[in-house]
Amino acid sequence: MLFGKYGTDRAEGINYERMRNYRLKRAVDQMNKDGLGCLVTWEAWNIRYLTGVYVTHPVKWTEGQCVILMKDGNYYVNAMYCFDRSEMEVEMPWLKGKMLPALGGGKRAFTKEELGGVVNKVAELMAKHGVSKEPLGLDGCSLQLLYQEAFKDVGINVVDARRTMFEARKIKNQDEIECHRIACANADAAFADIVDAIRPGIRECDLVGIGIGRLYKEGADETQEFVCSSGQRTSSLHIDYTDKQIQPGDLVIVDINGNSYQGYKSCYYRTFCCGKATADQKALYKENVDMLYGAMNAVKAGNTTWDVASKWPDSPKYWGFDDWAHVTALAVGHGIGIPLHEIPSISYPVSKADPIVLEEGMVLALETWTGKKGGKYGVRLEEDIVVTKDGYDLLTKFPVDELIECWR
Repeated sequence: MLFGKYGTDRAEGINYERMRNYRLKRAVDQMNKDGLGCLVTWEAWNIRYLTGVYVTHPVKWTEGQCVILMKDGNYYVNAMYCFDRSEMEVEMPWLKGKMLPALGGGKRAFTKEELGGVVNKVAELMAKHGVSKEPLGLDGCSLQLLYQEAFKDVGINVVDARRTMFEARKIKNQDEIECHRIACANADAAFADIVDAIRPGIRECDLVGIGIGRLYKEGADETQEFVCSSGQRTSSLHIDYTDKQIQPGDLVIVDINGNSYQGYKSCYYRTFCCGKATADQKALYKENVDMLYGAMNAVKAGNTTWDVASKWPDSPKYWGFDDWAHVTALAVGHGIGIPLHEIPSISYPVSKADPIVLEEGMVLALETWTGKKGGKYGVRLEEDIVVTKDGYDLLTKFPVDELIECWR
């Protein structure tokens, strides 16, 4: 496949029609496997997964937009990025005849009656497609209990369908993987600008601004705030950013997470040093690389999440704690897709108790932290990979073998 962001008449890059058809089929197949006649999702990433419609940040929280999907693959869209929804049918011709008017509901509804627009339309469409007596799956809705009562009043049985969509999304096709690959390449460019900018006096928030600016120049369609912690804030690891000034000798941890290309994310930690690193900092960094890549080397289709997690420390005492609850996030893995966190989840205690088989086409993010409780600094690294038949395909390419010393 052509690696590039721009369309061309001489080589195929991302085939968006193929990607949309693949995603819809994945969801419909999983619905039928789970015995659902209809599924309604309010999750912004699932709206995009099923239809291509991007729900903008200002309206995500309201849960006023949804997709109604039938087990035969027909779907109806109550979502918009333009106040004239008919204009969306011009810009997205695959939505022609599928757009619905605003149906109400959402988080500002407090009674069953206020959900009537959604409930009545879903009931009407289920009757039209002959699935009124089959379960209706609800996904991504904080009002699920209220909806359950409202649907019961019209004779429809409601079940939880969150797992259905997680299962549908977990295996990516070549086009989805290419979107991930470009998102990670955009993050590479942002890391390069961040490395050039690290010097005494620059603030954590400055580095975040520099990185986000480069992502949008590279074509990101959205990005979340980064993790940027430096100095003492790297141990214990802080996963926010502040206006702290970076000083000579500080380690600087940056996570370009939530950076999105065509909806698909990167989740991508690197650690740098402002100035010359000490021997102890370099040794801690190498310890982290070995921990991360030891687990990555256990990744291949047919292996399990326990094969991966078993390569990490077998006791929380490694990090200076007595129980896993304090340290589970210090060596973890997770699926990644349009949402930042997908299935499977990988950690020592969880994967030991419930190992999940890795499948070809899963995209995973694996991340580790090294340091000691009460220490002066820590190291965090992360790689995004595609599970392949014989191992993995590395998506995150910014150099990781040695601790990069900036401003020298």
